[in-house]
Amino acid sequence: MSEESSPVALFELQDDYSVPWDVFVHEHSQGSIFHLLCWRRTIEKTYGYTAKYFFTKRGEQWTGVLPCFVVGAVPFPRALVSVPVAVGGGILAKDSESAGLLRSAAREYAEKEKLEYVEYKTETPVFDDLPTKDGLYYRFQQELFGDRDKQLKAIPRKTRAVVRTGQKANLKGVYTRDVLDPFYDLYTLSLRALGTPTFPKALFRNALDECRSDFVCIREAGRIVGIVLNFYYKDIMMPFFAGTLPEARNAGVNNYMYWHMLETGYDLGYRTFDFGRSKANTGAFRFKKNMGMAPIELRYQYDLLHLEELPQVNPNNPKYERAIRLWRKLPLVATQKFGPIIQRRIP
Repeated sequence: MSEESSPVALFELQDDYSVPWDVFVHEHSQGSIFHLLCWRRTIEKTYGYTAKYFFTKRGEQWTGVLPCFVVGAVPFPRALVSVPVAVGGGILAKDSESAGLLRSAAREYAEKEKLEYVEYKTETPVFDDLPTKDGLYYRFQQELFGDRDKQLKAIPRKTRAVVRTGQKANLKGVYTRDVLDPFYDLYTLSLRALGTPTFPKALFRNALDECRSDFVCIREAGRIVGIVLNFYYKDIMMPFFAGTLPEARNAGVNNYMYWHMLETGYDLGYRTFDFGRSKANTGAFRFKKNMGMAPIELRYQYDLLHLEELPQVNPNNPKYERAIRLWRKLPLVATQKFGPIIQRRIP
């Protein structure tokens, strides 16, 4: 029997398959940093979540992968998620047979553990028969040109004026790995303003240790006014977590921070600027559109086991409105202490 006609077989990841896993992700057109094993190590070291990493082979040829974690605790649902604290995830497969086997493995495990659903953070739907969440999440990307004037002209005129405000304010940016503590203070400050529980500092420390990543730090007259934690995958640069001083925003620190990456990214070897995910019609969504980037819809899919409708565990859900208002009023030190406790229970 030729390898092409061999049946597809399902496996669960063991340590000796670590290199082929990442090779398959890199070769697949929909692969992302969140499919790589560095993200598994980051999440396991931070949270201790149970990881279930399935893959398929036809003969000796890898045909699909699915990284998953068991997440969530009361008062939130428990679920099998591919993957947590990420924009992307979900099944990567070369054919429908492999995709179907991976889906069956995830559902079988979720049923055994009495989980409420399986979430696939896909950009485009893989299965015609699974419920799909539309119109909520969008990602933004822009080509890096290697031509400063062309890069600047890709930004709308009004936003270019804000970038120039930052330049006139003598904002300066630098790539570094040594600003974790000030980053965490600025990041939790920004999340408190949104009414969102923060991640533990260990998440960012572990991401720096395990993934291709660094910070862009923006200073005004020597004072740190903005920091963004970036991830890198192939030739893509992705600013993912960011915080700025509220009093520095009039100097255009937000726009300048991302312009610094757009201006320098090509010379650092990157060709795509991936601005991450935002919920539709939020301030972050409008900010990214105003940077000249078109939204790309992310259509997450769900295999529902013990739910009758799609989960709505996000700030747009009216049931969280009162909690969000209260969170915004807490002292920063309280949000840093209790935020990670709450956040780790959210699927």
